[in-house]
Amino acid sequence: MDDLTRLENEGYDVELRDGYLIVNDVPYVTAEKTVARGQLVMPAAMAGDLLAVPGDHTTHFAGSEPCDYRGQSLSKVINSPQFNEFLPGLRTDFYFSAKPPEGNYGTYYDKVTVYVDLLSRWARYIEPKATARTYPVHEVPEDDDYPFAYRDSASSRAGTSALNAVFRDARIAVVGLGGTGSHILDLVAKTPVAEIHLYDGDVFINHNAFRAPGAAHISDLRAQPNKAEHWAAQYSRMKRGIVAHPTFFEAEMVAEVAGFDFVFLALDDGSDRPGIITALEAADLSFIDVGMGVTDTGGGLTGMLRVSTSTPGRRVSVSTGGGTEPDEYARNIQIGDLNALNAALAVLQWKRHLGFYADMAPDVPAFAYPVSDNAIVELTE
Repeated sequence: MDDLTRLENEGYDVELRDGYLIVNDVPYVTAEKTVARGQLVMPAAMAGDLLAVPGDHTTHFAGSEPCDYRGQSLSKVINSPQFNEFLPGLRTDFYFSAKPPEGNYGTYYDKVTVYVDLLSRWARYIEPKATARTYPVHEVPEDDDYPFAYRDSASSRAGTSALNAVFRDARIAVVGLGGTGSHILDLVAKTPVAEIHLYDGDVFINHNAFRAPGAAHISDLRAQPNKAEHWAAQYSRMKRGIVAHPTFFEAEMVAEVAGFDFVFLALDDGSDRPGIITALEAADLSFIDVGMGVTDTGGGLTGMLRVSTSTPGRRVSVSTGGGTEPDEYARNIQIGDLNALNAALAVLQWKRHLGFYADMAPDVPAFAYPVSDNAIVELTE
């Protein structure tokens, strides 16, 4: 993991600006024995787009004279008062020199954390919770070719950033934004795909809110927004490239998604699922179709979740419903946990298809989860 990412993951407010590494919000003690916040500024030696080995052991500091908790100057850290203006608005007041025994710091991570500790350790005598690890959130500029509105630190912390390459430039469609479809969106929106197109012609009202991710505000429900537009507005706060199509998806609309990388179908039983699936197959599109049925046994609910993965190399027969047993799900029973599980199983299959997850099991393109059995079972054609 590179130094800048490691510092960001650990909560430091760091930035690269025109050849300088800047560490913001560093707590220190003033001569008045109060805690203030300063800024470390040092030239950034780069190897391509990564921080290399620091050029030397020194740094500059913006703030008043840093002291210990008694208000005594940190003379072992401060080389001299020194005013510099490196860039417009980037000014420093002191020059620091804290040379390690080996003569220089091996990484910028080591250099930053040592200097931060030399200042903030005294601040904690006065304010025990004083820390430079503030976990700031910075908006990504509009002209930055980045798939999110702010930086994804979860992937780097988990060590999966390199694997995320399988998602880049992908165009995804989610057809149907009800309980399961909205949960699919929630999971896909947290991957760096380029575009997510949402199709649904229905409105978002109370019963939808109780089986969807998040917590809708009552004003949203009173407005009765279109589902595709509602969810596009919600997730565009985090993810770029979300496009709302406030219409029901029909077989003749498959041409709109021709060339897309993947389609998720989370359709109501009233949709023309057979026609849409036939058209998707004719267009050589990869897709996952999900379905759910819930029945009241008189002693509790039981039901079945289904996930069917169909690719040009492996087409499967997809169940299109039409059973004779009463389906409690059709009455909009509020079972958000099953919606979420159905969505998670579908997204797991998609990620396995892409190679994000290793696939060491026998090829099972279609499977079901019977709720009462608590087991995954293969669906044979």
